[in-house]
Amino acid sequence: MATVALIDLTADEYAGLRPDLVSGYAQSMAANYGIPPAEAHAEAERQTAALLPDGVDTPGQLLRKGMVDDVEVGLLWIALSGAPYPAMAWVYEIEVRPEHRSRGYGSAMLLAGEADLADRGVRRVGLHVFGANTGARRLYRRLGYRMLAQLRGRSVAPAGSPVTLVPMTQAEYEHRLDHLIATDPAALTRDPLSPPSRARDVATVLAPQGVAGDNVLLCHAVAGGRPVGWIWLSLPGAQRPDTGTIHYLTIDEPWRRRGHGRALLAAAEAEYARRGVPRMGLWIAASSPGAEQFTDRLGLEVSSEHMVKDL
Repeated sequence: MATVALIDLTADEYAGLRPDLVSGYAQSMAANYGIPPAEAHAEAERQTAALLPDGVDTPGQLLRKGMVDDVEVGLLWIALSGAPYPAMAWVYEIEVRPEHRSRGYGSAMLLAGEADLADRGVRRVGLHVFGANTGARRLYRRLGYRMLAQLRGRSVAPAGSPVTLVPMTQAEYEHRLDHLIATDPAALTRDPLSPPSRARDVATVLAPQGVAGDNVLLCHAVAGGRPVGWIWLSLPGAQRPDTGTIHYLTIDEPWRRRGHGRALLAAAEAEYARRGVPRMGLWIAASSPGAEQFTDRLGLEVSSEHMVKDL
């Protein structure tokens, strides 16, 4: 494999690379999430500014160029503590210049970055890859990465459902949330190694006002006049302005294996259609048994994947 040295970017080098960094991320969001180009660019700009407020001097951010002898071949950006998963480092960008691709430089840069993290005492690293980038997903798996969580999605095409959605009270939501954190916190953190307290932090971010939030729907799943489970939906936001996101759904144990899960998803799809939301997404975690098979059967394709590797 090629040998690549990683050299810290200077402030001037970052300033020159930043427009392409933002533009590339915007193009990926537009292609994978169906976001209009102008909105995608604005969101890419917002996220980059939030993550790198001081450019190369932002604490905890490692911005390096990959060098082969005296030739610059690419860029690697790693955060020592990533926003999605604070307990691990996070690869935000790995890019090989077009004229240097298909020579193993991407793999070499990533492995060099991992070695540096290990020297710093970091034991896990994660990254994000868009679902349509199947080549990159295969490459990361060859390099030892495994699926941590996926956002599955499809266009909304509502049909009838025997399950209805009934809004929860705040007390009912808090009871459900307490039980979820006690029994399956990884369903919210999407990381089985995160402490349960992290799940409550995630819940606070997703539903800061509980059931009163304008962008959140927390509902019982009711079939045949009785509650059989519950679901947590969000309406579109800045990151995915045309996609409603299902953060969690479950059927209670006495009512499983009766088709209620499929019916609950159909009820959510109908609710999104009623509100004029054109796409829906469902987060699944690797720690949830059968989640991939369930979403495969329902035609939900991978829109986004989070992957992890132990160092």
